Amino acid sequence: MTSGGSTFRDWLGRTEEVNPRSWLVGLVVALLGWQVSLQAPVYGLDPSWWSGLYMASHEKMRFGTEIVFTYGPLGILREPWLFYPGLLSLIPFLYKAALFTGFCIALVAVLRRRIGWLFAALAALLLLLLLRQIELAVAISMLVSILIIERSPDDRVMPFLAIGGGLLAGIEMLGKLSAGPVVAVVLLLGLIGAHARMRDLIAYGAALVVSMGAFWLVTGQSLGDLPDFVSNSFQIVSGYGDAMTLYDQSPVINLVFVVVVALATIVWTLEGRYEDRRADLAAGAITLVITFAFYKQAVIRSDGLHLSTFFALVALIWVAVPPRQRMLPLSLAGFAFFAITAALYANSVTPGPGFNPVANLGSFLSETRTAFDTGRQEEEIAESRDELRSRYGLGPRLRAELGERPASVEPWEVMAAWAYELDWSPAPVFQNYSAYTSELDQLNAGVISSDSGPERILRHFGRNPDYPERGIDQRLLAWDPPAQAVATFCHFRPVATSFEWQVLARTGNRCGPMVPAGSVDSSFGQSVTVPPPGPGEVVLVRIHGAGVHGLERLRSLVFRPKERRVQAGRGSYRLVPGTAGDGLMLRAGPGVPDASGRFSQVPRIRRLELTGTSGDLRFDFFRMKVRPWRSAPRAAVRLPTQ
Repeated sequence: MTSGGSTFRDWLGRTEEVNPRSWLVGLVVALLGWQVSLQAPVYGLDPSWWSGLYMASHEKMRFGTEIVFTYGPLGILREPWLFYPGLLSLIPFLYKAALFTGFCIALVAVLRRRIGWLFAALAALLLLLLLRQIELAVAISMLVSILIIERSPDDRVMPFLAIGGGLLAGIEMLGKLSAGPVVAVVLLLGLIGAHARMRDLIAYGAALVVSMGAFWLVTGQSLGDLPDFVSNSFQIVSGYGDAMTLYDQSPVINLVFVVVVALATIVWTLEGRYEDRRADLAAGAITLVITFAFYKQAVIRSDGLHLSTFFALVALIWVAVPPRQRMLPLSLAGFAFFAITAALYANSVTPGPGFNPVANLGSFLSETRTAFDTGRQEEEIAESRDELRSRYGLGPRLRAELGERPASVEPWEVMAAWAYELDWSPAPVFQNYSAYTSELDQLNAGVISSDSGPERILRHFGRNPDYPERGIDQRLLAWDPPAQAVATFCHFRPVATSFEWQVLARTGNRCGPMVPAGSVDSSFGQSVTVPPPGPGEVVLVRIHGAGVHGLERLRSLVFRPKERRVQAGRGSYRLVPGTAGDGLMLRAGPGVPDASGRFSQVPRIRRLELTGTSGDLRFDFFRMKVRPWRSAPRAAVRLPTQ
């Protein structure tokens, strides 16, 4: 046994003497654990917003004005989908492949400093075979930044790192709004911690700015749209936590676990072995930025996807931080434990690729061939469209009414526009549930009210067949968002209907001004009676005091806000605090068209009760006269300011 152990150690010693380059080992790991593929379009919420991003890129729509979402004009680079043949398939595939390969190389480079190149390759491959939910750009920026802090590259290498980092940060800043700034800050901290000279920091900043500007113009954007892009992106990011927090999928044990792990990871980073105090602080700041950013996502959208992403990054941090003497076992144990935790959460959403390197290598060959073969792409795209059309089942009458007219799809199944090759002309926040601030709601309402907006709207129901009026996260579709809903109700009329779908056609505005109908001072937990509407009237309400403010704003910054719900009618609905004051339709009187039946745009609410927190509320009620279609003038509806 002793002889066998000695022989094994000798073999390991000889293996380590081979000392292959990290890039070569990382490339082999990437091929054996390949995860990059061109995804086929399918039915569903997430694939639909991906279709919207690709259609926007294909039509060169203006981000910030015509398109507003949590992704920018380079958002399609983050996930290759097979929506269009040619460059819109090839470029995202190549970018994702480059990120994936770069991640494998960076991971091997870090691991081999802890356990040698052979075990580094095996550990990296094991991680890939377990996980798919890795934020590649963030992971690369973190691994490279901590690595250069640990190794302190010489002055000849640093300018290349600075320029390359600035290029990556510039691309990611125009990709995903929540990840791009993290990448940019982490790479900057890495350069500072590695004692980069001022010229290198300037080169990094210049590369970031120049690449952002160049790619902004290359994607067909206008410099004049940048202010709108920045301001509307701020609205999307700032309102996300208040509106998108998941409450019914958040067991307390999950949240406690996430908080404890985040704190432990920050402490672990501060205990790392660095050259000096500057490097120590920079590495600690890197971990703090990444941990906090993805901790927030994990406690806001606490589903398998976001929890897996958080724990995958935590696992990488535990092995990237250079451990103090005799702390290497703890570093590797943390890496293994959190990687397995990430895999367990990920398997509840998307199973890992499995222990099959041969199949992964075959996938690399097949997917690469598809990425470069437009004929093959066209065949697969045609198959996807046929399958989706069979799933959606839009009848001849609905398709005839849509025709080639500019059309929007509400509330989120945008994939239908791609499947039927419609002339897609959406409201800017093309996934309605993301218009969760008053500014975004009014932006959408303005486009829907305008004669230059879409001529047709294709509507579909919520996911729950028993409660078709409910949308995402149990929101009420008639309020999601409310100003846009009023604009749709006033400026469109139904022209074709099936069991699941309805086509609305633009017409003259049939709504009169919103006339005050009284106010009620109340509080959370108290029931309020809705004034009865007269013939041809709709009653609306503006709710004041339901927003997140005071100490709760601090709570939402470090954790998440409390859930607001409305007990109304036959159910309980999620209330988005940012749009509660935009005018919520409540009841319709006799003679109001489209206010009854399966596709009713107006709920039937006689009493309101807000729950979830405490504080004073004010309900401002309004009456809005609704004219018959034949006498409707063509003036745009005007909602009174708050």
